[in-house]
Amino acid sequence: MSQALLKASGIGVRFGGLKALDGIDYAVGERELSCIIGPNGAGKSTFLNVLTGTLRPSQGSVLFAGTSITGLGLNRIARLGVARKFQIPSVFPSLSVEENLDVARWGTASAARSTKELLELVQLDRVAGKLAGELAHGQKQWLEIGMAIAIGPKLLLLDEPTAGMTPQETLATAELLLRLKGEFSIVAVEHDIRFVRALDCETLVLHQGRKLRSGPFREIEADETVRNVYLGRR
Repeated sequence: MSQALLKASGIGVRFGGLKALDGIDYAVGERELSCIIGPNGAGKSTFLNVLTGTLRPSQGSVLFAGTSITGLGLNRIARLGVARKFQIPSVFPSLSVEENLDVARWGTASAARSTKELLELVQLDRVAGKLAGELAHGQKQWLEIGMAIAIGPKLLLLDEPTAGMTPQETLATAELLLRLKGEFSIVAVEHDIRFVRALDCETLVLHQGRKLRSGPFREIEADETVRNVYLGRR
């Protein structure tokens, strides 16, 4: 792995007597593509909330580009270059697709792409004038990914980016992330193993709030323990 852009050390989260995360260590390198997987209740969304400042950890620290962001607010972390796409698409339904991307780019000096380039990138150029609220679910997912990319992030965090997508849309989303690989760091939290397999990248497996395994997906997929608790046997 290249020099760590994001480094989480000993992350623990408690909700009353419930230990949602327990001692998670995790690092993402500069311009690295990475996935986080695990069964329901493994702590994936909780961990993502810690990384983006939505949730303050009970213990541990998070460094971004060598600076502590532990406990910083969501807006301050976003200004440092961390963009997040939430599980449920959050677009402006009464604005057109093009206008949604314009809003995302507005006031962003670091924006690397024009609105036209973003439309082509997320395969929405043919529906640029359509209201976002009228898009199919998968297209809304792509639009929000485009809006996150529009700000020119150093790190893009995606919470189940293929939720509700067809198999064809899922594969197209994987191809999109592979095209973006190397421009900035990307972390995708996912359930769809076909999607993670297509990315074939460094993967962290969480189970019951703990780190179960981490490494290249090919090794993760072949791991007996991971197969028993999550992937299942062939």
